[in-house]
Amino acid sequence: MINRLFQIVYLLMEKPLMTAKELADILEVSERTIYRDIDKLTIAGIPIYTSQGKYGGISILPDYILDRSVLTIEEKKKIMESLNALNEVSLSADNDPLSKLRSFLGEQYPDWIEIEFSGWANSEEDAAVFEQIKNAILEHCYMEIIYSGNQEGLVERKVKPLKLCFKDQAWYLYAYCCLREDYRFFKLKRISRIRVLDIPFEPETVGKVLPKVPGKYPDHRESIPVILEISHKMAFRAYEELNNIVVTDSGRLLCNLEVTDMEWFISYVLSYGSHIHILEPLEVKERVVQEIRRMEDLYRDDQEKGMEGNTDYGYKTF
Repeated sequence: MINRLFQIVYLLMEKPLMTAKELADILEVSERTIYRDIDKLTIAGIPIYTSQGKYGGISILPDYILDRSVLTIEEKKKIMESLNALNEVSLSADNDPLSKLRSFLGEQYPDWIEIEFSGWANSEEDAAVFEQIKNAILEHCYMEIIYSGNQEGLVERKVKPLKLCFKDQAWYLYAYCCLREDYRFFKLKRISRIRVLDIPFEPETVGKVLPKVPGKYPDHRESIPVILEISHKMAFRAYEELNNIVVTDSGRLLCNLEVTDMEWFISYVLSYGSHIHILEPLEVKERVVQEIRRMEDLYRDDQEKGMEGNTDYGYKTF
């Protein structure tokens, strides 16, 4: 509620006259709630008044400056805690707005949280991408992106960026895709190039979108139950990436999972090297063995062709 009361005050400071319906639409509450909030603000000493008639509405004295004394110590503490958290989840280096609010509150509170969403490498690049997308969203400008979708390679998309979302250890852009003529999630790590266009679009309210984030695989794919045995040396990975883990008496980890994308699963198993063993089913184990044999043939061919010491591998630059 405190957040909504502040929003009402800031909205009225920006716009000299607003109706209860306008405030209710922006804040997504009822007009009755707005009038109750106005009463609370008036009791707190904030000079808000209402006028009747065709051109009436809700106003605040034009020379009003928000007085920090209207906040209790506990309310200021909670606001600062929230501001610190908000600052941590932003990849922007601009800390000026937060500094101004700290000065307004006039209190020093401990930094209680520290978050770094960018990877261990390329943190500056991550921040630049984040800032570029954020500005396109706030300025309501179309973007062109080069995106790597599932099994379709690099595809150029023109999108209407609407919201940045974070879920399951990854950032996503929620946008309207002009190519697909539908709303889509784009994983930021799969975007290889961004160009903000000087083409504005009409702002739209999208509400909560994270529940719409699809799973790793479409629901219509058939799943295959697989049992894995993993060495204790790879426990640090297993516990981060897998569920339903049982530790055996020998210290090895048993894991049951449902596989819906066999190509992904094979590459995942190979990434564990000799520290993983597929116990069941036999056909999945054979698929992995076939892939290992193809890799053996590939490197055996290299040796036979005398490629040791040859630095010209024919790589192409894209």
